[in-house]
Amino acid sequence: MTHRPSNTPRSPGGPDTSRPKRRRSERRRSVRDLRGRLFLLAALALALPALVGFGDSAESHNRRGNRYYREGKFDEALAAYRSAQVQKPELSELSFNAGDALYRKGELENALREFEQAAAARDSLLAARSYYNAGNTFLQAGDLESAIQAYRSALLRDPSDEDAKFNLELALRMREEQQQQQQSQREEGEEDQQQESGEDDEREGEEQEQQNGDGEQGDEQKQEERQQEESQGEDQQREQQHEQQQQQGQQQQQEQQERDQHGEAEEQAAMSLEEAQRLLDAIEESERELQAELRSAAARKRKKVDKDW
Repeated sequence: MTHRPSNTPRSPGGPDTSRPKRRRSERRRSVRDLRGRLFLLAALALALPALVGFGDSAESHNRRGNRYYREGKFDEALAAYRSAQVQKPELSELSFNAGDALYRKGELENALREFEQAAAARDSLLAARSYYNAGNTFLQAGDLESAIQAYRSALLRDPSDEDAKFNLELALRMREEQQQQQQSQREEGEEDQQQESGEDDEREGEEQEQQNGDGEQGDEQKQEERQQEESQGEDQQREQQHEQQQQQGQQQQQEQQERDQHGEAEEQAAMSLEEAQRLLDAIEESERELQAELRSAAARKRKKVDKDW
């Protein structure tokens, strides 16, 4: 016995897709409802007569796998299907059942490989249901284009499959909504970009005006700085001139003092010469007087001696 996954079949009470086209708001509500049915309905078991020819071992493993699957024990079910595949690897029905278990375990890529192998079966019914389950797996993975192709392949092999028709319509509507959403996002992005561009232009204009204002203020500030520098330069020049004048006055005063001191020194030197000359003259006069006295004394002495004789 093989299983068709329970994640996507259409319920008997679902909406009739052959009804006239609805208004857009009604179709939106239907899309949401259909998505709920796509993932939440109970499992459907399908008996495939191809398993009748199993040997005891492969058939036993497959029956045990089906029991585990119905009990929700998908790990045990997959192990049983793998054991059956060891015995009968050529049977596409075992790949189909293993794909069901893998899908339930959330191993979507591995499930797709099993469904692709099962879709190669000569049995058109098994191939159709394998494509259908592959479509459900693609849809679960968010690959709408691959899901649409898988549902179409299922309908080519079984045009009477209402579940495939239902899910194909659902996938097409989902793709349409996705495209509309993408288009809306692109338009919003373009509007945002245009708005940002306008804001950028406005900011650039404000910045330019501010720069111009800053430039004028900068020119005025530079002019004031130049005037301050010129004023400071003039003040420094006046100070330097004043210092030079003071230095010149001090130098002249010092030179005058030196000249005065030199004149006094010369005058003192001249007076000293005169005094020295007078002193010499006095000394010479004293010597002459002394010589005269000595000669006078000598003369008197000679006279006295003469008298004694």
